[in-house]
Amino acid sequence: MDVFVKKYKYNMDIAPDRTSFSNLEKRDKESIREYAQRWRDLAAQIHPPLLDKEMVTLFANTLKAPYYEHVMGSSTQQFTGAVTVVERIEQGVKSGKIPMPTVEKKGFEGKRKEVDHVEGNYRGRKNPFQNYHTPSYSP
Repeated sequence: MDVFVKKYKYNMDIAPDRTSFSNLEKRDKESIREYAQRWRDLAAQIHPPLLDKEMVTLFANTLKAPYYEHVMGSSTQQFTGAVTVVERIEQGVKSGKIPMPTVEKKGFEGKRKEVDHVEGNYRGRKNPFQNYHTPSYSP
């Protein structure tokens, strides 16, 4: 028995904890039920065990819109109840009754617009030492 414990003790050291669930996400081709089962299997490895209310909160925090908003807005405090709510949301999304939020791209899109410097519009510095025009002061 000691040989077994020594050989596989590292598994205890890398077991999931409460904070490791924040990075867990539902896969694209995964149903909510499959994701919930995978999530629950990992949650079962946590010691001390999670309370149902804590499981609902941690599970909901891994969900994206519109799932997150609806689960957090529900009054369920049981994990199985939360999964049922999320499955209903999934059905609503698939049927088109609940819209999926559009994802906005952030950052630069397309080419930067360049304008003519001579006409008073800025196209870019002609050389790296060019300064903006400042009025000169003469006493």
